[in-house]
Amino acid sequence: MELNEIFKYIGVVWYELCKRKFKVALTIISISFVVMIAGMFRPSTFTTSITIFADNQNIIKPLLGSKTSVTGIKQNRTTQVRDIIYSPRILNQVIDDIYGKDAFPNAQAKDLKMGQLRNNLTIDGKSKNYIQISYKDTNADRTFTTINKVVSLFIEDSANSKRKESRNAYNFIEQQTASYKTLLLAAESKLKEFQSNNFDGTEEQVSARIASLRSSIEEMNILIEEGDTRIWSLKSQLSKESRFASSDFEASIYHTQLKELQQKKATLQLSYQDDYPAIIELTYQIADLQENIREVNKKEKPAKSIDSDFNPLYKELRSKLSAARVEQRTLNNRLKAFNSLLDEAYERRKRIANNKAELSELTRDYSVFQAQYEDMLAKKEQARISMVLDIQGQGVNFKIQEAATYPNAPTGFRFIHFLLAGPILAIGFILAIFAGKILLDGRIRFADQLTNMESISILASLPRAITSQEKRKRRISNILLLALIVVAMLAYAGFAIRHKYGLSLTQIIELGGL
Repeated sequence: MELNEIFKYIGVVWYELCKRKFKVALTIISISFVVMIAGMFRPSTFTTSITIFADNQNIIKPLLGSKTSVTGIKQNRTTQVRDIIYSPRILNQVIDDIYGKDAFPNAQAKDLKMGQLRNNLTIDGKSKNYIQISYKDTNADRTFTTINKVVSLFIEDSANSKRKESRNAYNFIEQQTASYKTLLLAAESKLKEFQSNNFDGTEEQVSARIASLRSSIEEMNILIEEGDTRIWSLKSQLSKESRFASSDFEASIYHTQLKELQQKKATLQLSYQDDYPAIIELTYQIADLQENIREVNKKEKPAKSIDSDFNPLYKELRSKLSAARVEQRTLNNRLKAFNSLLDEAYERRKRIANNKAELSELTRDYSVFQAQYEDMLAKKEQARISMVLDIQGQGVNFKIQEAATYPNAPTGFRFIHFLLAGPILAIGFILAIFAGKILLDGRIRFADQLTNMESISILASLPRAITSQEKRKRRISNILLLALIVVAMLAYAGFAIRHKYGLSLTQIIELGGL
């Protein structure tokens, strides 16, 4: 649509408004008063806020390092603050402190008030450690008191929760430490009782004992075999000797010496030739002994008598045989004793193998309980230090960074906004209604609308003629309209002043007269 056409429609709208000017004026006045009355009954809203700071910096933590910790916040700070403040625990206490414990007739009314309080509270995170808590209400004093009460209760509850959490953690760890101590003492008692009832030693000790016994038995068997051979040899020699001494005794001595010399000569001949001096000397000695034996054999043998002396060689052989038999009996007794000890060692090994599983289980239980007990002791000390730090306020503390200011002026749409918006909205509404009506109806209002139609030609366009009588009526109606507007404006202003300053109608008239 072109600009001159818009001006044409503006004129038409103005004409239509003038035709119904009283209706239009009454409509504008009515809408203005309705909007103003709505502003009168709409309560003012007062808003104030407090900015808190989550202080998690302290000088103790760097000194302690990783040995202990202070209770911190385990989730988003804004979310945690919102959850705590919106909790019935905090809001109930706020309502009781602000309105009194008996201010509500029933629990339903109190719950409704709690919901309103929760809706009027706004919690926003400004940065990593800064959180803003805002509250709005229809009363400035109540707004200021409520926001301070909510924040103070939150800070107090947060500190108490941290102390309670650290104290509960310490108590839990202390109980677990005592429990593990009881288990450790019981395991130690069972292990001592088992060890006191079983003296068999370890499997390695028994294996070493068995190996030692078996080695001793093997050596003893060899000694017994050697003893049997010695006894047999002595018996054989003894059987060949006569009990009494005779000329044969001298010959037997020569034969023994001859045999020894022949053995020495044979040994030397293995390494040396016959012309070796030692071999030659032995040859002469052998020849001399052989000559002596021949001379002894030529002598006449005397008759034996009862009074003859005992043969010394026979006595010596009997003595050696007796000693060999005694030694053999001793070795046999020792062998029996060692076999008995070996059987006992085998039995010990069986008992140790049977008790090994139980001993391993007892030892494992004791080791596990000891490790857990020592770990719980360390954790108990850490929990104690953490509890002391939380009690002294060394953890994450919430501090008021920016205190609440008293809300002297309401926020949002105020009465003055409704007062000014009433006429503007009314005029805009009327103009929109008439403009829409003119644009949507199908009546021909301009001459150029006919030129676009076929088979129609315009001869002339005559303006509307106004008679003097119509001019007089229009003048009177304009005066009445002006009077109506003035009265409406005075009434509008009077109602506004009365609502704003609380003046009576008489006071407003007197104020206007001045």
